Amino acid sequence: MTFPATATCMNCHATMVTDRPAIKKLATTRIETADSWVRVYKVLPGVTWTHRKHLQAGVQCETCHGGSGDLDAMSETTAVTGMATCISCHQARGVSAACTVCHAWPAK
Repeated sequence: MTFPATATCMNCHATMVTDRPAIKKLATTRIETADSWVRVYKVLPGVTWTHRKHLQAGVQCETCHGGSGDLDAMSETTAVTGMATCISCHQARGVSAACTVCHAWPAK
C-alpha cells in the first residue's frame, strides 16, 4: 500500500484541521514516498492496492476513510478492507470489478 506525497495531503490540510498536532507535523514533513508512514489498514495477502490509482481517479480521502479530518490521528474507521465494500464502490463508479483488478494471482 502506498500513500500520497505530502503535497497531495496538504492540498486539503493547508486549510482543514490545521490546528491538530498531526497536521502541523505533516505540514513540516516532506514525504515523497511511503517510507515513514504507519500502516492503519491491513490489506489481505494477494490484494494489490495503491492510493495513487484512487487519487488519480478523483476518489476523495473521505470516501474510504470517512471523516478522517475530524481525527487527531488516522485510524481504521471504515470497512475498506472488505471485498464487498470495494466491489460496491467499483460498481457504483462504473469501474471494473473483475478479480484481477484487485488480486494478483500466482503465475502457473
